[in-house]
Amino acid sequence: MKIQKNILISIFVLLFFWQSIGFAKETNRLIPEKSGLEEILETKQLMISVSEDNEPYYIYDPKPGYPGFEVEIARAYADYLGVKLTKITPLTTFKHHAEALEKGKVHISMGNSSNLERGKLVSFSLPYTFTSTGGLVNKLAIPPEPEGEVVSNNPYKSILDLQFQPGIRMAVKSDTYNYTFIREQFGGKFQIYTYLKDSLALQALLKNTVNCYIADNLYLEGLLQKYPSLKNDYKPLLSSVVEKQISIAVRKYDILLLTDLNFFIREMKRSGQIEKLKQKYFNNNKWVTGK
Repeated sequence: MKIQKNILISIFVLLFFWQSIGFAKETNRLIPEKSGLEEILETKQLMISVSEDNEPYYIYDPKPGYPGFEVEIARAYADYLGVKLTKITPLTTFKHHAEALEKGKVHISMGNSSNLERGKLVSFSLPYTFTSTGGLVNKLAIPPEPEGEVVSNNPYKSILDLQFQPGIRMAVKSDTYNYTFIREQFGGKFQIYTYLKDSLALQALLKNTVNCYIADNLYLEGLLQKYPSLKNDYKPLLSSVVEKQISIAVRKYDILLLTDLNFFIREMKRSGQIEKLKQKYFNNNKWVTGK
C-alpha cells in the first residue's frame, strides 16, 4: 500500500514537472526574442504610432513648439534614452496600432485606452493620463437654461444626464471604448451612428444628422480650445462617468521595454511634467494655428 502511494506521488510530481516545463516553453515562445528597448538603443531611433485626427494629442501640421501632447511625451522618452524620435505614424484604430507593434513597424503606440480584450493583443504601461466618455449636445435637444440667472444647479453635466431625454441621436467613432460604453448605456433608447473618424462624427453633429457627438472629455476640451464658438450652439458634457486609462502600448510580453516605460511615466508624473503638458494643450489655445 505504501509502495502504491509512493508511486502515485512520484507520478504526480512528474506530471507537475512536465506541465511546468510546457508552460515555461509556451511563455518563452510568446516573449519577443529581442526587446523593443534593445532595438531602440541599438538604432538610436524611437518609432511611434499615434491616433490620427486627434488634436491636440497629435497635431498634423503643428506650430513650432507645439507638436502635440503625446508627441511631447514620446520625445521626452527619447531624450531620456539618449535617442531621436525619428518616425511618427498616425493610425485610425486600435487594431492598426496592435498590428504595427506586432510587425515591428513602431516601438511604442501612444494614446490607447486599456481593457482586458485589448490586453490580449498588446501590453500596456502604467497610465500617463485619465479621461472619460463625454459629449457635445445640441442645445435645442435639451431644455433651455434660464436666462439672466446664475445657474447653480446645472442638470446637464455628463452624458448620463441625457438618459431620460427623448429624441437623442448620437455620433461616435467606431471601434472605440466610447462606442461600447454608449451602446451599453443607451443602445435601446437612442439612435447611435458610428464613423471611422472623430472628424466625421463631429461633422454629423454640425450638419444636424445627429444632435449629440460622443468623444473623450479631454479631447473635447482641446476641441473647444480650437473652436470656442461651438459653445454657442452645443452644450459640453464633460463630467466623468467612467475612468479610461490612457497608456503606452508595446508588443505583448515585451517586459524589458514595459518596465522602463513604467519607470519613465512614474517620474514624468511625479515631477509634474505630465500636468504641465496637460495645461499647455488642454487649458489654452496657443497650440492652435493662427492664434
